[in-house]
Amino acid sequence: MKVNVVGCGLSGITAAILLKEQGHKVEVFETRTHIGGNCYDSNTNGVLLHNYGPHIFHTDDEEVFSFLSRYTEWNPFFLRPEGDTYFGRISLPYSKKTIAQIGRELSAEEIQEYLFRDYSEKQWGVPFEQISSSITGRIPKTKDCENPTWFEGQKYQCVPRLGYTEMMKNMLEGIKVNLGVPKDEWRKQKADLIIYTGKIDEYYDNIYGKLPYRSLTFHHRTSTKKQETFVINDNTCFNDYTRKYDHSYFTPGHEGQTIITKEYPKECEDGDIPFYPITFGSGASIYKKYKVLSEDDPGVLFLGRLATYKYLDMWMAIKQVMRNIK
Repeated sequence: MKVNVVGCGLSGITAAILLKEQGHKVEVFETRTHIGGNCYDSNTNGVLLHNYGPHIFHTDDEEVFSFLSRYTEWNPFFLRPEGDTYFGRISLPYSKKTIAQIGRELSAEEIQEYLFRDYSEKQWGVPFEQISSSITGRIPKTKDCENPTWFEGQKYQCVPRLGYTEMMKNMLEGIKVNLGVPKDEWRKQKADLIIYTGKIDEYYDNIYGKLPYRSLTFHHRTSTKKQETFVINDNTCFNDYTRKYDHSYFTPGHEGQTIITKEYPKECEDGDIPFYPITFGSGASIYKKYKVLSEDDPGVLFLGRLATYKYLDMWMAIKQVMRNIK
């Protein structure tokens, strides 16, 4: 069987591998000039730059971790942000360490108001009360921990030792990949099955309207001074950015100049990269219409964050593909 995979991010690459292992002829089509989607990283002035924001792999799923471990070795990476807040700079997520820094325990209402409201409203562009509980519910429950990570309790918290791009190069060995192609190039190539990982509304020519997303703008600057910690969130309304991070932390023992990035959320407009599906408000109702169409399209399998309009962590995206390609 000939299979065309649309999109060379983690979902598309995983699908291509599984189908190739089943003996199918697989070809990948990608509009960007690089592999890896938003997980793409590059060596920039000696620094491993996560071009589309930091990606820390975290999971308890043994099947997913074993699958990726075929293509990379790992460096442990424990995300312990600090946050600039109305209480000054504190450790995050909220924990016994945070309580000691503030000098008292915060109520649940204070945690929401002073640690999460402004950050979340900048991230999503709407009042906190309008944000789905499926998103606000992702706030870690770490009050009783001494010094937790953001993914506290998960067995694997790490990054590929040589970066995501190198890992995905290994994953794509023996698979034909077309980079920098027009977005409809794959339609010109005959196939028995399409794996589609792009925006589902674009697949159907936006007949029910465009699905809403949030995008990001990255301001990178070279610095001779390493940031005191990997990432510092801005949990106030005083700045438009949500966080700033130092890419040198991805390489243990890195010395010399580094790159520090400030991340600014924005409305996703034409030409922007869609990062986060807005699965509340109008987004949910519009997607339901596209999902009905997709269920009557037997020659296409829709996979990944954009095609299934879900917020998926990396391990979830891989697991979704595994469950759908037997």
